[in-house]
Amino acid sequence: MDPALALPSYKVYRGSIGALLIGSIVAVWLLVLPPAAADQDGPPAALAGVVQTVTVTPTPEVTPVPGGEATPAAGTPTATPEPTETPTPTPTETVAQETYTVQSGDTLFLIASRYTSDNAEIDRLATAIAQANGITDPSSIQVGQVLIIPPR
Repeated sequence: MDPALALPSYKVYRGSIGALLIGSIVAVWLLVLPPAAADQDGPPAALAGVVQTVTVTPTPEVTPVPGGEATPAAGTPTATPEPTETPTPTPTETVAQETYTVQSGDTLFLIASRYTSDNAEIDRLATAIAQANGITDPSSIQVGQVLIIPPR
């Protein structure tokens, strides 16, 4: 069988390109200028169960009245505010401790160098890591050990 005979004619290609062009024009037209009956406030009905929507409720407008009192606009419900005591929060200092899990080949100085690039600071941080974790021998850290990294 001749491979040239298996190919569709140029008319089929021309027709498929024309259909693709027309479909693209219609799609762009619907995106730019959707039909008037389209739901402009939310997703289409077919997607309503899939897409989450947020409902926004309008707040009543307050119109000032000469004499000092402000009254809400007509037709809006009025709420009488009740004074409530607002508790004063007491500040608590919470410092999140950073931790590091020891990997194979790690030393205290290598771990300290991951957290700072200053050579003098690396030595100080390695000593601080050892003190924070109760390490007396720097070569005694174990793979998988979780070390507390003190703040710098």
